[in-house]
Amino acid sequence: MFKKRIARWPAAVAMLSALLVMLSLYTAAQAEKLNALSESAQAAYERAFYETAELMSGIENNLDKLFVTGSSARAQDLLGEISRAATAAQNNLDVLPASLSAISESLKFVNQAGDYAAALASRLSEGGRIAEDDRETLRALRDTCTSLNALIDEVIARLERGEHPLSAAAAGSPLPDLGNIDLNDASVEYPVLLYDGPFSDGRGESVLRALEGQSEITADEAKQAARRFIGEDRVSALWLTGEGDVPAPCYEMSAYVDEGLVSLAVTKRGGQILFMMIDAAPAEPIFDASRLIADATRFLSERGYGDMAASYWTEWDGFLTVNFVPVQDGVPLYPDLVKVELSMETGEVVGLEALNYLTNHVQRALDRPKLSEGEARERLNPSLDVAGARLCVIPLEQTEKLAYEFSASLEDTHYLVYIDALTGDELVIYRLIEDENGQLAM
Repeated sequence: MFKKRIARWPAAVAMLSALLVMLSLYTAAQAEKLNALSESAQAAYERAFYETAELMSGIENNLDKLFVTGSSARAQDLLGEISRAATAAQNNLDVLPASLSAISESLKFVNQAGDYAAALASRLSEGGRIAEDDRETLRALRDTCTSLNALIDEVIARLERGEHPLSAAAAGSPLPDLGNIDLNDASVEYPVLLYDGPFSDGRGESVLRALEGQSEITADEAKQAARRFIGEDRVSALWLTGEGDVPAPCYEMSAYVDEGLVSLAVTKRGGQILFMMIDAAPAEPIFDASRLIADATRFLSERGYGDMAASYWTEWDGFLTVNFVPVQDGVPLYPDLVKVELSMETGEVVGLEALNYLTNHVQRALDRPKLSEGEARERLNPSLDVAGARLCVIPLEQTEKLAYEFSASLEDTHYLVYIDALTGDELVIYRLIEDENGQLAM
């Protein structure tokens, strides 16, 4: 009997070992699943938080615009956007862990904000107006948004340092003190896109009208076009990397210049540069923006772009990005925007994005304005201090409008207000922000 038990030990040990291995593998698999779930939750928290941050930034922006608009219809549009964004913000807040009370409690005001905006929009649609007590409420909402955005920026700064405050809060670890703000009165929210210049996204069409009627080129001809565009003396090596079809058939290539490796797309039809971008370390700023803008203007002229005017610019990591628009008969054509990037260390052009230009640029048959500049100015909110005006063409709702662009200010904040030159309708408002990194229009 004893011998039989002894004889079974190797089999038992083998079975036990197998079970232990299986248990170990199972435990490791479960740990991996838990880790993946944790990372998934963290990503969900961070995505919801970033989206909420964007919504909050938009809230503050459009609340400002409610003080600038002189159009009841435009005010209704802004309030409608606020109401819709409040719903989107609340959906994001539902994803965040309940332990984020310092944030989630503060942002519960989006429900009240949505209701308030919807009610005010309804009153305007029935012929009512924004009364002075409404303006006081709107000012309080705007100030609240400003304070909350500052607090949200603290959390975003931690996220960008590689910390995970949202996951820590979900696990019970407290966030840093985000301050005590009383948000029980009311509030507002809504999303808006940030632009590095008015109308920087053009009209979003897929047909490149500027290339119509042009013949196709070979890959060798595309290489020659790329060299000429960059500058023959700057290119140390250039080679074809492939072909693409979005948004148009292109030859794709790379080249070495002093500043680093650049990637380009050259359209098969017409041999135009669709984009050029650089992969390089941050540059040391030596040249100032005004000098580089003049150089970029000359660069475009030498490459056949014609009369181009610099619009807005931004600076980042020693590189300057400038938005240019063609000018026809003194009228800027915003749908045809071109972005040019320059190294502030060498002064050379290292990037270009010409999709809007190639999509939209044709000779326009410009309408004659039905309103004079003075008549259009009368459509503005009388509280605005107007500094200047000019005619321009802007993209709007998949079409184009001839408009008066008014540069104006209110309470030390600068705006661009666009009035339809044919109907007198207020079309759009941008808030201008200028700092050491350039100019932004929101």
